[in-house]
Amino acid sequence: MNKKHNLSIALALVIGACLALPAFAQDNRIVYEVQSKYQFITVRDTSDGYRQLIFDGRFDGTDAIQSEMNLSNRDELTLPYPRHMMAALPVAAKLERILIVGLGGASMQRYLRKLLPDTTIETVEIDPEVRRIAAEYFDFKEDERQIVHLADGAVFMVESKEKYDVIFLDAFGAESIPEPLKTKEFFAAVKDRLAEGGVVCANLWHGASDFRETVQTYSDVFPEHYIVRCGPSSGNSILLALPTKTDLKFKGWIEKAEVFEKAHPSGLDLAKMIRQRTIR
Repeated sequence: MNKKHNLSIALALVIGACLALPAFAQDNRIVYEVQSKYQFITVRDTSDGYRQLIFDGRFDGTDAIQSEMNLSNRDELTLPYPRHMMAALPVAAKLERILIVGLGGASMQRYLRKLLPDTTIETVEIDPEVRRIAAEYFDFKEDERQIVHLADGAVFMVESKEKYDVIFLDAFGAESIPEPLKTKEFFAAVKDRLAEGGVVCANLWHGASDFRETVQTYSDVFPEHYIVRCGPSSGNSILLALPTKTDLKFKGWIEKAEVFEKAHPSGLDLAKMIRQRTIR
């Protein structure tokens, strides 16, 4: 090859490399940053119209996105893991009260409020800065149906006497679930907070070194559980835990999802997600 041709190839490779950079390296804009008592929090807008929440960001392409909001459709679930967590809804006997541990950017809270207009959604969040940021930057509004308890999730579960139809466990730091929120004692307290026919759904890091240990701890407390991967490129899995033995099986779960979609069209095709991503 002549030098001119080599130069053309080199230039093409450089351009290609630039196009492959994560969005933050191109046109992302930092909207807000603050150091809270618990973590350094960053809110950033991407070049393609999304707002993201990052904890303790390194901005080297390895940061976990805690939450994301489509600025042109703020009730949409954009990330794989909250979309897959909605698959727990059809299994609950009723959907009057939902509890979420972990607020983040309130993507699930906004979505659930719209999907289930007769449901009260309560959230436990330890960091007051996260609560403020959700309200100021992620269109989160509290009222009689959208309630936040500013508290440690582990303490809340032990001290509360309330019962819930679905409990979503989605409390993450920058890299992992806080240790107090993955103990046998915590899971037992969560189980005690379930109403009759209630279910638990947890967001887990599939590649975490303690993934199998965490799943085993769930198994020690809950007699029946199922795991669904959130996609081939996602590091998340969701775990559905039932407080009593029902022999639901994946087939029964899919059937419930199909019925649920007729009453509450999710826009997600929950049955398909369960069918494609099950871990047996």
